[in-house]
This record gives sequence, structure tokens and C-alpha cells, in this order.
Amino acid sequence: MFKKSPIKKNINPFYLIIVSIVCSIALGLPTFIIFDWYKGWYNTWSQTAELPLKNYMDLIHFATTFIVVLYTIIFFISGILFNKLAQQHTQTKELKNFKNFTDSLHRATHEIEVYETLYNYIRNMHLVNQITLFYRNDRSSTDVLWQRITNERMPLCTMEPRNCPLIKYGRECSVKNIATDITCAYQLTEHKAGSYVCLPITINNQTLGILQLYSRTRYFFNEVVTSKIKSYIEVAKPIISSKRAMQQLNMKAYTDKLTKLYNRNFLETYLENQIEATNLSNENLSVIMMDIDHFKNVNDKHGHTVGDAVLVVFAQVILRCIRKTDLVARYGGEEFIAILPATDTKTAVGIAERIRETIATESMPKLNDTVVPGITCSLGVATYPIHANTKNNIIKVADIALYKAKQGGRNRVEIYNTDSDFNILIKE
Repeated sequence: MFKKSPIKKNINPFYLIIVSIVCSIALGLPTFIIFDWYKGWYNTWSQTAELPLKNYMDLIHFATTFIVVLYTIIFFISGILFNKLAQQHTQTKELKNFKNFTDSLHRATHEIEVYETLYNYIRNMHLVNQITLFYRNDRSSTDVLWQRITNERMPLCTMEPRNCPLIKYGRECSVKNIATDITCAYQLTEHKAGSYVCLPITINNQTLGILQLYSRTRYFFNEVVTSKIKSYIEVAKPIISSKRAMQQLNMKAYTDKLTKLYNRNFLETYLENQIEATNLSNENLSVIMMDIDHFKNVNDKHGHTVGDAVLVVFAQVILRCIRKTDLVARYGGEEFIAILPATDTKTAVGIAERIRETIATESMPKLNDTVVPGITCSLGVATYPIHANTKNNIIKVADIALYKAKQGGRNRVEIYNTDSDFNILIKE
């Protein structure tokens, strides 16, 4: 939770006058007491000395009144000057903070980093008691996930993307008093008092993020507060858009257009990084090479449209059979490869068998009244660093194991054998 610190406002002139008068009286009163004491002493002395008193006492009263008025004017002018200095200091601080914010945004390398920067800067303002930032994570064209930057014990709402009005319509939601106003249907009931606002981050008529701010104070989110937060959102929006566009371009560059799996370009860098991680962790990394049996016959008999549909089905089956930590790429044609980090040979063989058994029973789509026959596949398994010591060699030995599976009758899984298959590797 964060401490609430309301936005500083200009001092009301009426309050400034009141404070000035109070302060001037506080300083003028001791002056009056001293003068009054001096008047009594002078009165006694003047009677003894037979000196005129009236003109001198009038002068003392005038001086006392003048000092009080002078104090009032001095305090009032000082208050105005201090108010101006405080405003300038606040504006300078906010401008510096805003500049740091924009600099941090431009240094971000990923869309999520932009959301994290936005969240951190608004949090550091210490305006509200709780902040939650949801963002849209498009993992693929069909797989969309809404995630939040932090994991608060109790966010403002359950955040149901299918029903959230902000996602549907892109309009902000503001509740000035939870106890009396109509609240969001998905707001958690634990928030019984205070106020909140939900601000959409909308780009090109699509809501990509939602910033939720909650305060225990009723009627806290006035125009000044929300405008300040919106200014940060507006600065972040074009950066989010550019990072998102760049990410989509990278996805297209590294994604197979037909199957939506990663392509060979991405595989090269990924496998190299995973081997480095494997070396540091002293664990194994396994590779599965896969090939659809008699795929050429499918293309020749039914055409490439049917062949493409078969490839898509095969890719979907592989994705269902592997784990979240594994990666699948289309290696070329009807050949696919799966990278299994922190996986020994036995576990890899089990995953390969699951793929082989699943595809053998998978129904193929019916296209243009053409009944597509079921398919089988052959798979080869190799493990780093047991069967190979480099990135290129681990792919080669997995390919040799796949070759053995096809030579052995297809629809089977083979493991690379370091002794018997070494001669094949040398020929390659």
C-alpha cells in the first residue's frame, strides 16, 4: 500500500489574509504590552516631572497600530511570495519527473517495459492507496491473455475481459463514493469505502491496458488528479504502439506463416541460448526431430491445399503434446523440431511417443468434399551434451535418429546411438 499525498493546490487568498492577521496580532501583541507598560511608567514619571502626556500617548497608540498593520502587510506579501516559490518548485519537480519518465519510456526495449515504467512512475507519486495495471498480451493471433504488472492480494476487481466495459467500449469508469454510488459489477466487495477510477489505455480503438487507482478517501479523483495521470498515459501510448508494432514485425520475421510456429531463423538463436543456459545449469537438453510419413503422397494425391491443412493439424497436435517450457519450430517442408530444455533422454522419448500416438489417431479436416486420410509420423531423439557437444551437431544427430526411424519402418521413435550412428554423422 502507498501513502496518500494529495496534489498541492494554490493557497486561497482569504486563508492567506487570515493567517497574516493572526501572525501580525501574535507579534503586535507583545509590542502593545511593552508600549502599554512604558505608558504606565511614563505616566507616573510625567506627573512627577509635570510633563505633557497626551501627545506622547497618541504617538504610542499610532505606532502600535502602524506596526500591527505593517506586520499584516509583510506577512501577506511574504505568503504570496512563498506560495509562488512553492508553485515554481512543484512545477520544476513535476517537469523533471516528467522528463525522466519520457526518457525511461524511450529506453524501454519491450512493450511490457513501457507498462512497468508507467506503473512505477504513477506509484512513486504516492497519490493513492492502491494501483493495478492490466495489459493485453497477444501471444498469438488467437491466444490473448490479460495480465497485471503486480500481484496485489486484493485488486480492485476480478477483471473479466469478456465483460469489462472498458475493454468493450474504451470508456473510463469513475466511482466518487463507493458507499453510495453505483459501482462496477465486477468490483470486489472488500472495497467498501473510498473512491476509484479505471482509465483505459486505448490505441486505434483497441484497449491494450487498464490502469486502476483506488483511494480510501471519498471524492478523491477530481479533474486535477485524473488529468495529471492521463497526461502520463498519453505520453506512454505512442511508445506502446511502436513497441507493439515492432514486436509484431519480429513475430512475423520469426514465425512460419502457415503453421504459426516459430521458423528456422528463430530456432538458431533460441537453441544457442538454451545450450548456453544448459552449460551453466549442468542439465541436459533434448531435441526431437519429426517428419510426416509419406507426406509427398498426400500432396500428389490431394493437392497442396490439403497438404497445408495436414501440416496445420500436425503443428497443433505437437503443441498439445509438449510442455509450456518446450518450443516447437517448423524446420522445413514437413519436418518439425522440438527443443526441450532441462530434459533427459527418457523424458524426451516419452513426449515423442505421445506425439506419435496422438497424431496416429487424430482426425483430419474435410476439404471440398475430400476425405483426408489420417497420417503418421517418425521421430528422432537426441540429448545434449550426451549425443553432441554443439548446436549444429545436436540437430544433426537428432536428424540421424529420425532417418533411422524412417528406415526402420516409419511411425516410430528412435534415439541417437553414439556408437552405431557415429559413421553416419561423419558422412554428413
